[in-house]
Amino acid sequence: MARDNRIDTLKGFLIILVVLGHFITSMNNVNIVNHAVMGMIYIFHMPLFILISGYFTKSPEQQSAREMWRGILNLAITLVIFQLLNGLWVIYAGRDFIEAMKAFPYGVLWYLLSLIYWRIILFYTPKSLFRRPWLYLGIALALSIFSGFTHLGKFLSLQRTLNFFIFFLLGFYYRQGVLDTRWWKNNKLHAVTAVVLLPIIFVLYPRCGNFMNGADRYTWSDLPEKILILTCSISVSLFVFNIIKDWKPLRPIGKDSLFYYMYHMFIISMVFIPLVRNHGWPSTFPFIVLYTAITLAILIGMSKIPLFRWLLHPTFKKRPRKNKASD
Repeated sequence: MARDNRIDTLKGFLIILVVLGHFITSMNNVNIVNHAVMGMIYIFHMPLFILISGYFTKSPEQQSAREMWRGILNLAITLVIFQLLNGLWVIYAGRDFIEAMKAFPYGVLWYLLSLIYWRIILFYTPKSLFRRPWLYLGIALALSIFSGFTHLGKFLSLQRTLNFFIFFLLGFYYRQGVLDTRWWKNNKLHAVTAVVLLPIIFVLYPRCGNFMNGADRYTWSDLPEKILILTCSISVSLFVFNIIKDWKPLRPIGKDSLFYYMYHMFIISMVFIPLVRNHGWPSTFPFIVLYTAITLAILIGMSKIPLFRWLLHPTFKKRPRKNKASD
């Protein structure tokens, strides 16, 4: 199947927002501009990334259990490698390795662990439920709304898995062609929903940017905020998915989005955070944009180095067996 350049463009756009968003949250510079930008980014960037993950996930009829578990194993190996790499950085930074490793998955690695869960859940979903997409989506929506009552937090990425599963399913079922495209592509509806809800969210819940990561606890009084944010996230995600056009400069970043996702926090934490906190580099929004551009340039250079690529997708070649007759 030929690559979809528009999807690669979309992934490139989203990974830039991921890097930008993590710069804003890492700089601890809370002002009205940074907060507004963070809220706009977090309302859709990871939900839409997860939707795309579902979009490219094969159905149980399209793959065998062996093929599915082989893919899970590859993800798990990458997850463990980067968990250990983060541990090495923790040691270098003078923090406790054991305590850091208890935070599994570490940092941005939650997405890989949740992706493992989602693929396993989808593959082993009973056929009676799998073939009733709107019922399944309704269950996923309820899980997302009430996930914060579990108080799981970041533990094993379980709460985030429940919170974002609705987006994974939306992408999967859309690719399977079972969702009503009139609703999916109703940009006017999605735009109006976003225009109405975004101001309400930001006015009523000024700290909403900290409520969008999928791992926050909340109470019954927070439920309206959760429902508003989830509704807005779905609308903005579908709107952006529909309007993105193919743009050649973003394609290479989109094709390599996992590489950028897995390595960008190393550059932020090892290079820019020390420069800002210890050497007084500015952390206003224009400089954060500049740091984001520099980080992307560094990642482009890193992507040319075989070792970094091998760590992302490790392969082990078997040694050729010796011919005993020649010994």
